[in-house]
Amino acid sequence: MKKIKQRAIFYAMTLVVLLVVIFISTIVQDKKKVLDEKTAAHRSLLRNSFDLSLFDTQKGLSELACKISSNRDIVDAFAAHDRNKLYQLTLPYFLEAKRRGEVDVSGFVGADGIHFLRLQDPHKYGDNILNKRPLLAYAIKNKKQISSLDVTLYDVALVTIIPIFKDNTFIGIIQTVARIDRVQKRLNAHSGIKSAIAFDTKKLKMVLPNDEKISYHGYSLVSSNNPLFEKLPATFTFKQSNRYEIDHLNYVIASRPLTNYQNETIAMMICAFDVTNDVNEYHKEIRNLLIISFLLLTIVAVVLHYGFRILIRRIDRDARITRELNQKLEHQLHSDHLTSLPNRNALIRDIHASRFYALILLNIDNFKEINDFYGHAIGDDTLLALSRSIKEAIQTLPMKLYKMPSDEYAIAVTEPMSSSQLEASRLSIVHHLQSKYYDVHGASIYVTLTMGMDIALRIRGTNIISLLSNADMALKAAKKRHLSYMLYDETMQIKQEYQNNILWSKKVKEAIEEKRFCLHYQPIIDPINGEIVEYEALIRMIDANGSIIAPSYFLPAAKQSRLYPMISQFVIDEVFKMVETTPHRYSINLSVDDIFDKPTKEFLMHKIQTSLHSNRIIFELLESEGIENYQEVSSFIAEVKQFGCRIAIDDFGTGYSNFAHILRLDVDILKIDGSLIRNIDSDTNAQTVLSAVTEFSKRLGLKTVAEFVHSKAVYEKCTELGVDYLQGYYISEPKPLG
Repeated sequence: MKKIKQRAIFYAMTLVVLLVVIFISTIVQDKKKVLDEKTAAHRSLLRNSFDLSLFDTQKGLSELACKISSNRDIVDAFAAHDRNKLYQLTLPYFLEAKRRGEVDVSGFVGADGIHFLRLQDPHKYGDNILNKRPLLAYAIKNKKQISSLDVTLYDVALVTIIPIFKDNTFIGIIQTVARIDRVQKRLNAHSGIKSAIAFDTKKLKMVLPNDEKISYHGYSLVSSNNPLFEKLPATFTFKQSNRYEIDHLNYVIASRPLTNYQNETIAMMICAFDVTNDVNEYHKEIRNLLIISFLLLTIVAVVLHYGFRILIRRIDRDARITRELNQKLEHQLHSDHLTSLPNRNALIRDIHASRFYALILLNIDNFKEINDFYGHAIGDDTLLALSRSIKEAIQTLPMKLYKMPSDEYAIAVTEPMSSSQLEASRLSIVHHLQSKYYDVHGASIYVTLTMGMDIALRIRGTNIISLLSNADMALKAAKKRHLSYMLYDETMQIKQEYQNNILWSKKVKEAIEEKRFCLHYQPIIDPINGEIVEYEALIRMIDANGSIIAPSYFLPAAKQSRLYPMISQFVIDEVFKMVETTPHRYSINLSVDDIFDKPTKEFLMHKIQTSLHSNRIIFELLESEGIENYQEVSSFIAEVKQFGCRIAIDDFGTGYSNFAHILRLDVDILKIDGSLIRNIDSDTNAQTVLSAVTEFSKRLGLKTVAEFVHSKAVYEKCTELGVDYLQGYYISEPKPLG
């Protein structure tokens, strides 16, 4: 028996040691994975912070150049070669921008390439440095706006150049310059990031031959906000983002190529983020783990002295262990591995076993973009944060939460609720989920959801079992129609067939032939006096059974079947009839396709030229649909404005380049997209953006219109933030006039 006991102790000890080694190895790998994920998050922060800092600097330069070049007196003084007057007129602009930290150097260069005026050094002029500054030569030759990194006589800098014309004659350029360290200052202000600029050594020597700098792999260090960049290790490379130890501190160092106007890489931006605390925490956790493991082994060695008795008792516990394993397998089969919520298998099981009175499916609208932009680790943490938020939203309601595959959730209603109670509960859930940002590893993520729901009003054969498929059908229909919510009804099977493009093309063709189109008009009001300032014309199709069909159903098919120009011409014709017989202003939505379609454009111009009231017509151009074709769009704008028409940019705020559009296009009105207005009463970030847009618009003499004003709170907040005009269902839904 003694030998058996000793053998049992030996085998048990060996097994425990093996398990502890495996345990330690697993934990170490998990800790390393966590450290790597934190490092990846820091890299992402470095990239995003740099993009924002570069954009801010270029925006300040562009605004200054645009203000100067758009001043007619300044252009006249430049054309007349009146240096003193030019200096007096432009100096206040330059000093104000310099006071704000947006510019270091600015000046005028004539069409002959000779410096006419340097605002920072007005006594120095008359020189020609085109041979040293290819960027200036390129801008003068091509007479076009350029924003690029360049080497000036003063330093490496960001440069914006805008051509200046007098009576369509090119007279020279205005250049605004900010030293590259301004980007670094903004980078440090935004995120506290250490940064440096390394410029192509060969190109730097061409302009600054006597400038001696520290060199890394063919690039010279020209600017830095921390001495660590002067002692980068020999293993440092621009090609990869790695973690380095410098002076006993750990940094994530990432490089990014900076290109010039010819898309040539001429410099590298190097950013460093101190991750010493993360690394130290990792090492501390590993050290603690080893200490705990050693203590565990010591305790186990003592305990295993009584191993024989423990071995006997373990036999008795086998049955219990088997039951626990079965329970664990059951849990894995019916639980989501990420959120630990019951999964789709559990929902199907519970639908068979219990009576649910309704089922709501929720899908994240922008989850792919979150994964693509931030990475899957932050995507998973977003799902966890959303799971907690949904639990909070339904904790007082008779509801049960399930995690469906991918980015989908299901909420089952477990007790009877009236239609009004169910709708109030649904709106409460939506408000709770979409009124907050989720802070995930320093990234502020906003999530929007689409809902589909089915209500089991009565037992209809397999209706209870069909809850899931019906709710899924409602969710897909809502996604298809770009709606935030749809409730399943029996007609959805028919509507799904109607969504077939071939069927809709046939229906559109029949509607055109039978003249079954009409216009609904939605008023736009001045909140100060409540007066209607204009109506937006919105197309509707009348189905054969007399029902009104929204454009989201038939316009996609009309565009694919080339019936769209006929619909556009119908809208134009109806609006001009209204403007001839009523005193109101009307706005017409135009796509870039309408402008490029020759018959449609000719039809429109004929209407404008023959009407006595063209000055009451406003054309709304969609900001995100090809408006970057500036030459064609600008030509159209100039042509219709000759007859008093006004131009509005629709859905302003949906694209990244919209401020540039406004600066380059001669528009009158900005219609701010509903995605920015929807939660303006509670979303402080949206309020900040809207304040900036209204201030920007007022300075340029533009009017602003807030779309999607759906509540009193949104109405009042938009008015408070200085929006000129308001539009939305809280004011009035679209409807026929007269």
